[in-house]
Amino acid sequence: MTLRIRILTAAVASIGAGAIGLLAYGLVLQAQAESLLKDVVALSVVNSTESDVDRVVRDHRRFLVSHETNDGMVNTTFKVQNSWLARLKLEPPAEFRVAVVVKDGRVHHISAGLFRYMDIYPTFGASAGFVDEYIEAPSYLSRGGHYAFPTPVGKPYLRVLLDSHATQDERQRAFAFRFNCLVKPGSGCDLPCDYLPLAWQDYKNYVNSTGLIFNQYYPKSGRCSR
Repeated sequence: MTLRIRILTAAVASIGAGAIGLLAYGLVLQAQAESLLKDVVALSVVNSTESDVDRVVRDHRRFLVSHETNDGMVNTTFKVQNSWLARLKLEPPAEFRVAVVVKDGRVHHISAGLFRYMDIYPTFGASAGFVDEYIEAPSYLSRGGHYAFPTPVGKPYLRVLLDSHATQDERQRAFAFRFNCLVKPGSGCDLPCDYLPLAWQDYKNYVNSTGLIFNQYYPKSGRCSR
C-alpha cells in the first residue's frame, strides 16, 4: 500500500469516525431532551409538590440552569443545547428550555420551549414552539379558553397556553414536542409545525374558525400536514 493510499484511508476513516460521533451525539442529545420533557410533563399544576420537582432536579442535574427561591416562589430552569453541532456550524444554535415554578408548596406554572435561532427572523430571532401551563392562566392570556393560542398569526413561532381545566388529550397534544430540530443539520425547521406538530393542527383549526384563511399567513405550511 502506497503512502498516498494510506493517508487517504486514514482521512476517510477519520471523517467516518467523526460523522459517527456527531450522529451519536445528536441521538443522545435528543434522548436527553425527550427524557427531561417526559419527567416535567409528569408533574401536575394541581397535585405536584416541591419534592416532586426536586426529583426532576436530581435526575437531570446536568441540564440544570438555576434552582432559586424568590419572594416565596421556587423557580427551577433546565436547558438542553446543541452546543457541538452549533460550534461546528452544522446547524444553527438550538435549545430546549424548561422552567417550573412552585408557589405555596405546589407546582404553579410549567413552561417548555424548543428554539432554533436563525437570523432570517429579525424581530424574534428564532423559529420556535413553546407551551405555558398554569393552575389558572393570567387573564390577559386566557381569552381563548383552557387550551389556547395567544400567538399573532403569521409569526415563526407557536405559543400554546393551558390551565388546569384543559383535558388530558389537550395537554398531551400541547406538549408533543418533536426534537429533530434540536439536532437536525442544515436548513429547515422554519415553521412552528416542526416543533409542535399536533398543537399546530389545533392552531390551524382555531385560526380557520375565526374566518381567517390560514394558508395565506403560512404559505409554506403544505408540508406540515404530512
